[in-house]
Amino acid sequence: MQERQAVEEHLIAQTAGATRVGVVFVHGIGQQSESYTVREFGGPLLRWLQEWHKRRDLDLCVASADLTYGEAAERPARFTIDLRAAEGHPAQTWILAEAWWAARLSAPNLDEMTWWGLKSAVVRCLRLAEVVVASFRKLPGSPKAIIEVVSSILLFIGYVSAAILSVPLILTLYVLAQIPGPVEQAVMGLRNFVQDQIGDFYTFMWDDIQAVHIRSSVAAAIHFLVEKRQCERIAVIAHSQGTVVAYDALCSGAVLPEDLGRVKTFVTFGSALNNAWDRRLIPARTCRLRESLPTTMHWINVWSAYDPVAGGDLRTPSYIRPPDEDIEVTNWMNVILDHGGYFVNREEFWSRIAQEIESPRDRPRSRFFPEHGEEGWRARRRDRVLTLVTWRVVAILAFAAGVIVRIRTSDRLRADGEAAWAWLMTLPIVGGVVTFIDQHALWLVGGERLGARLLGIGFWLAVLGAAYVGISWLAFASWHDNAGQRSTGRGHPPASQRAIIIASSIAMFFATLVGIAVMIQAPALRRP
Repeated sequence: MQERQAVEEHLIAQTAGATRVGVVFVHGIGQQSESYTVREFGGPLLRWLQEWHKRRDLDLCVASADLTYGEAAERPARFTIDLRAAEGHPAQTWILAEAWWAARLSAPNLDEMTWWGLKSAVVRCLRLAEVVVASFRKLPGSPKAIIEVVSSILLFIGYVSAAILSVPLILTLYVLAQIPGPVEQAVMGLRNFVQDQIGDFYTFMWDDIQAVHIRSSVAAAIHFLVEKRQCERIAVIAHSQGTVVAYDALCSGAVLPEDLGRVKTFVTFGSALNNAWDRRLIPARTCRLRESLPTTMHWINVWSAYDPVAGGDLRTPSYIRPPDEDIEVTNWMNVILDHGGYFVNREEFWSRIAQEIESPRDRPRSRFFPEHGEEGWRARRRDRVLTLVTWRVVAILAFAAGVIVRIRTSDRLRADGEAAWAWLMTLPIVGGVVTFIDQHALWLVGGERLGARLLGIGFWLAVLGAAYVGISWLAFASWHDNAGQRSTGRGHPPASQRAIIIASSIAMFFATLVGIAVMIQAPALRRP
């Protein structure tokens, strides 16, 4: 540990003339290991910075890294990069650290989480209904708005269906947990996973003792950067449930006043703050998040309409000052991927983060601000994502048509499901559960006919879904990635992507048509 301190002190002496900036990353829910957060957040930012430097024939390397993997080390985990002075921009040293709080709480029991989780699902369904209404308001604009409307409606239907189906799933888990052996162990493992993933928010809002302990991780990281690494200013960047932890730390007096004065930037993305201020999900009187942030702190909130945790734009209570900037970005327009989509959003998220860290409150003066403005890059990204969404909507509607045709043609979909059910009975462990349901609890799947059809749909969804994901990835990934890398360069954004959009869409629609034709024409599956 002393050797590491000596190295860092030597680096501080070498960069004595550079402005020292500390960055604190605050992770969201889950059981992240120590040092994971600084790599999960800092890694994408570092790669964006390296792409930016590479396109200008410059190098950017990590000056030092001090991670912790269980050995004796000075916490928090961190790494350092040095930005050279260039074109009127002074040299800066960034020390990027984590506020790790995953090990600072004990999750609540399953009974508490079950009822609170169901209430939370209802609230999120209501928020997604607002997304649908908002998409309808854009309709007079352009054909792009039609895709957003259809996509948002399908999203709402899917989420509501999942919430409804979760009820029998939870009941099934309670039943299966009574079966000793491997089944019980599998169910208990799933239960623990659910508690770890959802229980963090519940614990922080309902358990004051643990909440105060959790938020102290943010204060400790800030204090380390100010006292030990001599940082002149601090930026706190928080994701998901980490936004609630970080906000509470910054407004509650948990951070020392002299340290709080150094925090100039606070960035929340994929924020859970709407949940933390929703009276339907928190105690009637809570000690959490009751004060506004200092006016000296520039607060930026970044959100995506399809992020189920953020739940749309931030709605602060009347006694809380709103963010200085409330920014909507386009991730994937996919409820499954959007909560983590910020981490791969170069044009709208990481570029802005780099600008704010270097030049808080004055991004246009940052060396990282695009020479020809950022709106063109943002628009091109949205065009690409809308193209992907169009493929997805067409594939879903085509699949629904294929299901109807396969049912109407001798009910081959039911025969597919019965064959798949018979194959599942032959599998170890799973076969026992399937046999038990078949003999004693067929009501769980809605009866023999409905259950067989649902299983048939699941079979074709797995087959065609895998094919769609593979083909769309080949058609989209390299195009999207190359365009994102270009956004870090000096050139203008492309005036239009119409040619590649048309060509790739024709290829995708043809592949979708072939897949649905195979589904319609294929004979019924054979039983074992």
